[in-house]
Amino acid sequence: MSFIQNLSWRYATKKYNGEPVGDAELAAIVEAIHMAPSSSGMQPYHVVVASGDLKNKLIESSKQVDKIGASHLFVFCSRTDYPERGDSQVAITAALEGKQPEELAGLANLVKGTVERNKANLKEWAARQAYIALGFALAAAAELSIDASPMEGFSPAEFKTILGLPEFMDPVVIMAIGHRDPTDPAQPTMRPKMRFPKEDLFTFRQ
Repeated sequence: MSFIQNLSWRYATKKYNGEPVGDAELAAIVEAIHMAPSSSGMQPYHVVVASGDLKNKLIESSKQVDKIGASHLFVFCSRTDYPERGDSQVAITAALEGKQPEELAGLANLVKGTVERNKANLKEWAARQAYIALGFALAAAAELSIDASPMEGFSPAEFKTILGLPEFMDPVVIMAIGHRDPTDPAQPTMRPKMRFPKEDLFTFRQ
């Protein structure tokens, strides 16, 4: 199928059949997140990929018990550990380019400036970047014919405690992946996919 056909095929799966997602498909979704764009390439997020008992505990905490048959649960977290993370970005970039960090003053200033502009709502800015990564994960799953469900209906505080996350990381959105149960009433074959008309969503101007 084409990319657009794959997007038409996907839907927010409500019920999974318990079949695990293969290692290769899981790795491809992880790579899509890894390669997703972010503001100034800063990637101010961290993703926990939970399976097994931990996945079940998180799903039960979120009250999304109909997702218990999912193979994995991705927990997208914002991170606000700047300036340390910015220093790491400069150091990694310098190593890739065969330079010393001191030679990348322009990048260091760009990172510092981005953080400075968003310092009043750094967590919200980082969360927006995490949502871009979520979008790439959903698209990659569709390309692989893997079902996926993005969700916000959970307690970030509970998830943070269960996962033992550091102070500078906060869960912002989650995504279950797996294979749809044939009895899932939300399937497009059983319930037409609703989208607003393009005229409602788009305005083309010159």
